[in-house]
Order: sequence, then C-alpha cells, then structure tokens
Amino acid sequence: MRDRRRLAALRGHRGVCWSDEDAVEPLVTIRIATYDRGALVVERAIASAVRQTYRNLEILVVGDGANPETIGAVKAVRDPRLRFVNLPRTQYPRNPDYRWRVIGHGPMNAALELARGSWIAPLDDDDECTSDRIDVLLSAAITRRLEFVYGKTSVLQPDGSWKELGEWPPRHGAFTQGAVLYASCLRFMRYDPLSWLDRLPADWNLWRRMVAAGVRMGFVDDTVYRYYPARHIPG
Repeated sequence: MRDRRRLAALRGHRGVCWSDEDAVEPLVTIRIATYDRGALVVERAIASAVRQTYRNLEILVVGDGANPETIGAVKAVRDPRLRFVNLPRTQYPRNPDYRWRVIGHGPMNAALELARGSWIAPLDDDDECTSDRIDVLLSAAITRRLEFVYGKTSVLQPDGSWKELGEWPPRHGAFTQGAVLYASCLRFMRYDPLSWLDRLPADWNLWRRMVAAGVRMGFVDDTVYRYYPARHIPG
C-alpha cells in the first residue's frame, strides 16, 4: 500500500511517473553489478552496452568488492560514458541457495542511488544485450506510456542452441531482469536482501512488488537479451 501511494504521488495527473523531458532522447543508465568476472565483464556485458544503437547512455558498473583482475579490466575501457564505482563486499547468507537468491543486491541497490539516467536497464556481468535493446524498449515505453517494459531473452542451452524466453503477463520465470527497462522514478523500490526468506530471487521479488503497486507494465515481442547460464561461463 505504501508503494502504491508513493507511486500515485510521483505520477500526479500524468498517469505515469516520468515527465515529458524523460521522453525526449533521455539519458539511459545501463547498470552492471560485478565481482569476479575479470575480462568477461568487458568482453561480453560492457561490449554489448557500448554497441547500443541508442547513444545517450551512462554505463554504470558497480563493483561488489570487485577483485583486482575485474577492476583492471573495467578501468581499461576507454568510453566516456562508462563510470565505475567499487564498493566494499556485501555480506550474503552462507547457505548457497539463499545466497544465490540475493547475490548482488548491495551493488544493485547502490546503483539505483548512483544512476543519473531517467531510465534504468539492468545488465548482468556475464550476459549481453542485443544492440537495439535500449531503442526497442525505450520506444515501447514512451509510445505506450509504460513505466516498466520487458522483452524476450535468448537462453543458451547445454547443446549450444538458443531457446526463447519471455511472455505476458509478468510472472516468475516469464522473463529475465536483463530484458527489462524501467523509469528511474521507481528507484524508491529496492532489491530486498531478505527475499530468500520467501524463497524468491531478489529480482522477481522486486518486480512482484512493482506489479502489486500498480506500475504500468508492458511486453515487447522482440529478443533484447542473451543469457548465458553459469555452466557456460569460461573459467
């Protein structure tokens, strides 16, 4: 109820929480949280952010106590749109299952404070966007007056083939967080470090609360993200 009231106050009489200024070539923050990916975060995630056809970007990389190899790889990137902030390591549950559900919540929540963009696009440090991801999702959000929009994800299979994931309506397992774009006015809603108590991943826990708050959501029937399960990560 509190989130719903906050959202209504942000909208005013507009029907959406973003303003007209947020619809004209707005700055979009691509957010990447990272820890120990080394060169992979640059070669896959950051490279795909740099390749975006939409150019008014901030590529915000937030380290979760990132190791030296990862720090060196990120700092070697020569793109004025990239900003790197390395934070102390977040404390996570020792139980591997609980840990997996909330991993990265520290840098991801910090990124919500640090982001300068009018729109936020999460990107995991071992995955990649299609080059038109921001163009496709931002166009849909503005044209359809959405506050949150997501597309399809290609998921790499054990045999090397790709499987499409993504459908409407939003539900657990229907989309990945890397296929999402949402208005930064929703940043008051954070990843919950205790979502493991409900046996929920922190990303779906957040999206579920957005659904409950009445966030204007929509789906785009286009592939905008490529997801590499952990077994396909080198090293």
